[in-house]
Amino acid sequence: MSDFLSRWTGLLLCGIGVIATLALAAAGDLTLYIHPRYVVFTVALVVIGAVLLCLSVWFAATGRDHRHDHDAEGHGHDHDHSTRPSAWRRAGLLGGGAVVVVAALALLVAPPTTLSADRALTSAAATDGGGDVPAPVLVGSDPTRFSVRDWATILGSGSTATDLVGQRADVTGILLLDDGGGARIGRYAVTCCTVDAQLFAVPLDDAQLRSGLASGTWVRITGSFADADGVTRLVPDAVEEVTEPDDPYLS
Repeated sequence: MSDFLSRWTGLLLCGIGVIATLALAAAGDLTLYIHPRYVVFTVALVVIGAVLLCLSVWFAATGRDHRHDHDAEGHGHDHDHSTRPSAWRRAGLLGGGAVVVVAALALLVAPPTTLSADRALTSAAATDGGGDVPAPVLVGSDPTRFSVRDWATILGSGSTATDLVGQRADVTGILLLDDGGGARIGRYAVTCCTVDAQLFAVPLDDAQLRSGLASGTWVRITGSFADADGVTRLVPDAVEEVTEPDDPYLS
């Protein structure tokens, strides 16, 4: 068993990664981790990796058999050396086995999920537009088609409720309620993958939120903007709890 783990731990981890990536792609969930424009590229690389992995498994298996045959032919005398692994070796083997089990559970058993609301509550909201998406222009546009990122960028540029008189927002995102009583609606934008995810959030007038809504709930909010204590907030006219969209990240 120790010989198996020492030889095959790396290949097992590679195999788990290949299977998990292809399974996510087949289910349409790979975009929970990377930008949609990189899906085809990623799948192509994983397929190439799968071919190389199969070759590695074949070489490892046939090479092992060859060494065993050579040892049987070239050594006709007995060796009195102990083959019992040392304590450090046993610890290493147990650690390698644990890594394989954890990787299998995390990548093959645990369901795929989006970035959590808890992470969003501890993240500073970006206000610079993010990635290669230009800042929106209010004049001649339909503000009800603006996303959370668009409004966060507009507010981050210094616009106040006075500048936004008559403008109505219609946004979908995660409801973020912090311990201090503040409320925001936010959404992540992904440029490459979730490692570079940016949170864009718009402050809400929490007095207009109905009770029973928990932080992390996906909601659709329509309303207008007003100043409260020097902060421009979105005042909801309607709050609708919705299911998580198929494309939870802005791209």
